[in-house]
Amino acid sequence: MITIGVDFHRRTSSYSVLDPYGRQIQRCKMENTKENIRTLIKNIPGPKQLAMEATRNWGLYHDCVIDLVDQFYLGHPKKMKAITESETKNDQKDAELIARMSYSGFLPQAHVSSLNTRHLRSLLRFRHFLVGQRKSIRNQLQTLLDRNLWPNERPKSFKNPFCQRGIQWLEGLHLPERERFILNQCLNSFQQLTQRISELQDFITAQTLDLPGLSFIRSVPGFRRSQINCFIVLTEIDSIHRFRKARGLAHYAGLIPREHSSGDQHRTGRLVKEANMFLRTAFIESTFAAIRADKELKKYYKSVKERSGSSAAIIATARKLAYAIYYVLKEQRPYRSYVFNPSAAAY
Repeated sequence: MITIGVDFHRRTSSYSVLDPYGRQIQRCKMENTKENIRTLIKNIPGPKQLAMEATRNWGLYHDCVIDLVDQFYLGHPKKMKAITESETKNDQKDAELIARMSYSGFLPQAHVSSLNTRHLRSLLRFRHFLVGQRKSIRNQLQTLLDRNLWPNERPKSFKNPFCQRGIQWLEGLHLPERERFILNQCLNSFQQLTQRISELQDFITAQTLDLPGLSFIRSVPGFRRSQINCFIVLTEIDSIHRFRKARGLAHYAGLIPREHSSGDQHRTGRLVKEANMFLRTAFIESTFAAIRADKELKKYYKSVKERSGSSAAIIATARKLAYAIYYVLKEQRPYRSYVFNPSAAAY
């Protein structure tokens, strides 16, 4: 089988082609157009496999060539970095290294999601971006209130200034002219973002009614009422069969501590950094609702909290939720509550 290694950039891409015996038979660099890429791949005879590094626009290339190759491999960028780092680095050498790793079977692979999943994921991540912007506006407004009002000058009838009564109070608040201008801008931005998030959420709900596994994940505590977190988990996981064990899903979600062990010493540190932050956020947010909805989870949370504190207890419970979702999706069944083992919480 012919092996094609691609170093794909926005404007140009470099290619290295190996024959079935691992000898380089072609190398080139060309401008990225759909016609150029398809013509090059078509002109390479015989069965062929193509490998490239995962970049932000890898899906564009994948959809362009997937019907022309027999096998498509996506290299994991962070794992590849540890392998391909060298003192002499250029696009052509990177393409050759990708080709040789794919030829030898040592290419660290990333998951290839379908076009539909990628589009749904983009919608959810865009919503996450808007929610982050709205949170920044709220923080700005809270800072403005802190520098202009004493605590006893705030209303006692509500704590959240962004509720309906709070918005009315903010609109009638007397402040110096410059501070009032900032407050008006914050209120306008907050209301506009809230409207956009609401419209986007309605659109997402209409797009995700037929997601496989949705009925099963909604049986898990913490996910019964939160539609958005259900969608985030399903689109970020995509296929549960990519994880051999439940711990693999928890590691991908960043709910496993880093480990530094050697010999008789066993040490754990903070949570792993190379994780899916969208998935981690969805699990942690759902944990607060889960411990209110499930007695066993609440009991488990309290037992860990007594030993290690509330932060560690939330992470440990979120990890158990990840395990539960793994088996719910793997076995295609509703959630079954069971007694959690407290001794396994902190590992």
